[in-house]
Amino acid sequence: MEEHFIPGVHNYCDRWCERCPFTARCRVYANEQEFSEETADPADPAFWQNIKKNFEGVLEMLDKMMADMGIDPDEIADENKEKPDPNIQALERDMRDKTMQYANTVNDFFERNASYFEFKSEELEEQIEDGLPVDVESWQFFQDAVDVIRWYQYFISAKIHRAIGSLEHMEEFDNPMQSDSNGSAKIAKIAIERSLGAWEVICQQLAEKKEEILTIQQQLQKIRAELDQLFPNLNNFHRPGFDDEPDNTVRLEFNPN
Repeated sequence: MEEHFIPGVHNYCDRWCERCPFTARCRVYANEQEFSEETADPADPAFWQNIKKNFEGVLEMLDKMMADMGIDPDEIADENKEKPDPNIQALERDMRDKTMQYANTVNDFFERNASYFEFKSEELEEQIEDGLPVDVESWQFFQDAVDVIRWYQYFISAKIHRAIGSLEHMEEFDNPMQSDSNGSAKIAKIAIERSLGAWEVICQQLAEKKEEILTIQQQLQKIRAELDQLFPNLNNFHRPGFDDEPDNTVRLEFNPN
């Protein structure tokens, strides 16, 4: 049964299992489904006991393997204490500031327009009650667009931070094109482009908010441009599953995988 799983499909996905076409072929997802309700609930002690058990098992296995190979963990720890590159640290801070500024702008937009959204919702309900024609599909797309924006709001920052932090280790890969930096940068760019598309959907429904939305889109466009400059080969990174079967990954017109 193991052969139907795609090796590494979970490594560079967007963690949105509810929308993923590859859950049936993802070993990580399958493992998560094996948890009982108690072990899947962080409020239940069984959740933490299960994690503790898993960590203990992994650590025991690693200790045994290292002992068999005559490796001293303390010596490895001393050897790996390298000073971080100050240029990379500065780049991380700069991109973190820009991506978190975007995330905060998203919060501000929805908080500032909370009463407006409530008004539009009530207006829509009245139209339906009065039997007036309503483009339900467009409003469903609108709700989906909001979900997309909210899902990737902080995801973008986290993945770009990981991509930059991994730059120092790019040469460790036999094929630098397949480095963790390029992989993390690629999924970050995908999240940015999905978010840009989602903002466009919202703009089409709420034309009166066009200027606000355009400012937010410009923030994302600048981040995407910098990402392309930092990782010129990110588009060539191969994501297992997603780049093998692209026809299976289309979700919505504005939200391609």
